[in-house]
Amino acid sequence: MIGLAVALLSSTAAAEPKRGGTLHAVFGSDPPTLDPAQATDTTSSAVIRQIFDGLLELDERLRVTGALARSWTLSPDHRVYTFHLRSGVKFQAGREFVASDVKYSFERAARGKRPWVFEKIRGAPTFIRGQAADIAGIRTVDEHTVEITLDRPFAPFVYLMAYDAASIVPREEAEKRGAAFASHPVGTGAFSFVSWRRDDQVVLEGFPEHFRGAPYLDRTIFRIIPAEGTRFNEYRTGSLDISDIPTGHCRAAQKDPPLRDQAVVWPILGTHAVRFNVERPPFNDRRIRQAIAQAIDPTVAVNGLLEGCVTPARGVLPPAMPGFSPHVRRLPFDRERARQLLASAGFPGGRGLPSIAFHFNTGDLNQRIAELLQAQLREIGIPLQLRRLDWAAHIKLVDDGTAGFFRQGWIADYPDPENFLTVLFHSRNIGAAGNTSRYRNPAVDRLFDEADAMPVGPGRFDRYTEAEQVVLDDAVWVSLYHYSSRALIKPYVKGLERSPLSSAPEFLAPLRKVWLDR
Repeated sequence: MIGLAVALLSSTAAAEPKRGGTLHAVFGSDPPTLDPAQATDTTSSAVIRQIFDGLLELDERLRVTGALARSWTLSPDHRVYTFHLRSGVKFQAGREFVASDVKYSFERAARGKRPWVFEKIRGAPTFIRGQAADIAGIRTVDEHTVEITLDRPFAPFVYLMAYDAASIVPREEAEKRGAAFASHPVGTGAFSFVSWRRDDQVVLEGFPEHFRGAPYLDRTIFRIIPAEGTRFNEYRTGSLDISDIPTGHCRAAQKDPPLRDQAVVWPILGTHAVRFNVERPPFNDRRIRQAIAQAIDPTVAVNGLLEGCVTPARGVLPPAMPGFSPHVRRLPFDRERARQLLASAGFPGGRGLPSIAFHFNTGDLNQRIAELLQAQLREIGIPLQLRRLDWAAHIKLVDDGTAGFFRQGWIADYPDPENFLTVLFHSRNIGAAGNTSRYRNPAVDRLFDEADAMPVGPGRFDRYTEAEQVVLDDAVWVSLYHYSSRALIKPYVKGLERSPLSSAPEFLAPLRKVWLDR
């Protein structure tokens, strides 16, 4: 496993944890789905990770530990993983979990929104294409043993087994409900689903028969509040226990006497960017993409809107990611060069250029960043039309290729550059699987394929770095900044882990560890 130095901030106190109470958290938009096979966003994942368990999980220091698997072994050729499952684990509907649930869940999810989680397993590609009845590389040895064989070694595979797409679902519930499973989920997790009022709230309650024991909390309520100011006011009045720090209030919150001990900021493995669908005119012309990239000055957002509470982006990978290279460079801000590129593409001063729409999802910060982009592109003669949608509608346009120029950040699902670069830019992942730019570059694919199969080490990272620079030079993705979590957390909320994989307020931390000291 790749070592990762993590500066962990934890609100865990030395006091004995107390049981009971309801945690009130908040999202800026409704989760599109609660089905782990269909989710592609952190909002959905924040709920899914409470309802479901996987074979493995990451602890507070991003080390891989057992969850539904009590232990596992790896063959000498690094291709065969044998998972020894816990006995006596129950689904929230009452039935005991067995090995066949793993095979069913993985095959179901492999034909879902994130097939890349499973495509390294022998036989998975043909199954995903509908050319096989099952995934040959997943074998149930007995009721409590599963053997998974890969086509070739893949260093981050254990991370995939800790990812929410690999959550275990009960076959009878998934098949009984069909598409409705996305709004009535059942898993083995520490919290069971209670209700979901769209655009209002999701309610979970503690599952007393969880294999680790009942969580401390009785309930968790995720409120849906799109407006930052409203979330902030609700936090101040005590209606929320956790919220985000509103745009433009980061420094003020850190200095405000009532809030400064509740305001926390930490870097995470994520990057905010804008992307192009390179199949759609005019973005199929590299010069147009480069012109837009070089007309954007991200420091205005970093130092202005975000008050320096985020890290300026140099490339695609965030600095805390293993394999990050300080030598990669996004195209520099250069308006004169941008004008030259537009002219060379046949649109001097933007004249004759088709109308350009910029798609982004709801949220005050996203709105203000879109307005900044609109102002900056106007400087080179490109009038930008802003198209704001809620998250579910936005991601649908992005995934199906309708959007040509759009906002789409990325937060790592696990701490490995493969999860950023291969997922986002390999041609096999075009569309909802991650490559929403629909970028095809055989040389880049080859670098990814080589790196993905290599053992951990500098040579592997060098290939990712080379591919990352090509992507940046092709202006497929324009990095604006690397995310930080900026959260307000009430002092009585204890045990809430805050790692580089967690984004505020959409915490991916296990809420089974959280308790309220009041």
